[in-house]
Amino acid sequence: MIRLVTNQDFNAWLELAKEVEPLFGKMVGCEDFKKGIKECISNLSAFCFVNTNNDIEGVIAINKDENEIAWLAVKKKCRGKGYGYQLLKAAINCLDNKNPIFVQTFSSKVKAGEAARKLYMQFGFKDYKDSGKNPAGIETIIMKLEKSVN
Repeated sequence: MIRLVTNQDFNAWLELAKEVEPLFGKMVGCEDFKKGIKECISNLSAFCFVNTNNDIEGVIAINKDENEIAWLAVKKKCRGKGYGYQLLKAAINCLDNKNPIFVQTFSSKVKAGEAARKLYMQFGFKDYKDSGKNPAGIETIIMKLEKSVN
């Protein structure tokens, strides 16, 4: 089930962040990251996928001002179950679909990022511009989702 992230989910989000630090870079000990989590919670701009025990299996955060997906991760043991798809769908529905939506993700050269790239491409995101290396030293790219006004 998808729901908004709450203050009670803060530590669970940090646990998920710790799991993906090898791909994203240091987050858990970073005060700016912790502040960002708190801002996302207070701005109602983060969603989580929870199991029947209300345990968080994945989190997505958006930045409405920039019309972007700011952060997405799913627990390793839960990948391939469609949780990322459901989170991304919920996030896109909260952004401005009359304007392009952006996300920074792994470049096509990064094998560990293939699943993330495939997920974004399922929704129609296309490579837009190179974004250099992330804090983990991994090549990234900005992808863009063009939306037409209907």
